[in-house]
Amino acid sequence: MKPKASWAQIGVFVFLGLFFLDWASDFLIPLVAAILGFLIMRPVERRMSKWGVPSVITAFLICTVAGAGLTFAAWNFSHPISQLAEDLPDMINDLRRMPNAAAETLDKLGEAAKAAEEAVDSVNDEAAMEVKVVKGTNFISSLVTSAPLVLGQIALTIVLMFFLISSGSSFVRKLVESLPRFSDKRAAVGMVQQVEQKLGLYLGGITLINLCLGIAIGIAMALWGLPNPVMFAVIAFSLNFIPYVGAIFGALLASVVGFSVYNDAWTAILIFSTYMMLTSIEGQFITPYVISNRLKLNPTVVFVAVAFFAWIWSVVGMVIAVPVLITIKVILDQNPATRKIGVFLGGEEDGRDVEI
Repeated sequence: MKPKASWAQIGVFVFLGLFFLDWASDFLIPLVAAILGFLIMRPVERRMSKWGVPSVITAFLICTVAGAGLTFAAWNFSHPISQLAEDLPDMINDLRRMPNAAAETLDKLGEAAKAAEEAVDSVNDEAAMEVKVVKGTNFISSLVTSAPLVLGQIALTIVLMFFLISSGSSFVRKLVESLPRFSDKRAAVGMVQQVEQKLGLYLGGITLINLCLGIAIGIAMALWGLPNPVMFAVIAFSLNFIPYVGAIFGALLASVVGFSVYNDAWTAILIFSTYMMLTSIEGQFITPYVISNRLKLNPTVVFVAVAFFAWIWSVVGMVIAVPVLITIKVILDQNPATRKIGVFLGGEEDGRDVEI
């Protein structure tokens, strides 16, 4: 009879696992992203193979398109976004100096407002200006410092995805062949197919939805007269991949810029409300209709997963939290011993769950 693990052993294992996830994050982030990209693109590779296109060519085309898209986005939007981030302390300070209660409410919203409050608290206007310059310099310096690491992770993700896709079905076949029993092999094949199907359904559907949402928010911000509405469209498209947090942060950002343009707190509140109204329509009506009921997840688990991966892997972790959660749920559902945990991760049938 095998001895059971004690709670102390389980605690040590969990602690070491968390330490490893944090310590090896620079490698694990591109690795996990590449595996997710491989699983999403594998049906495309199989279809191209049926048409006689070699897997290497398919992998090269997919990775080239991905690299070109990222390069185009960075080239066209890095400057306005960094300029906006550099101007945020000025906007927050203007917001703080407003005497009315509405501005005080906006002043408390978001992490940016907290950072600005700490920087300018108990100083005169001249000193505040000096602190703001340092803040902007720190942001640009941190951006320049972190750029090589981010670019390296993106390059590693694309290279790993190229090798995975170019291997075609051989990678999955060898993985399945390493299992001892035929029942395990069959379960592994079904598990991989379900992960591919559900990840493709989620990311394909959510990308299309976010594209339409970004266009709608860009048009709305243009109607409000905000500068560079295309930038807000790109920001809305990108941030909406992050459940809960992305919409709030985007709306807060738009309201702060709106206040800097109109110098009126109520206009900023209306801009915030417009942004949140559009994202609420998307989240409550469009996303459930497009993605259907096949990808229901427990809303509490989704929130905890986003918070956990944000803590471990920062912004990238928030983006990949839901795909990783979908993958984990499919794996747990395939094993009778862990199926109850998979049921817990899934949504309920009474409509009180989150459809993603």
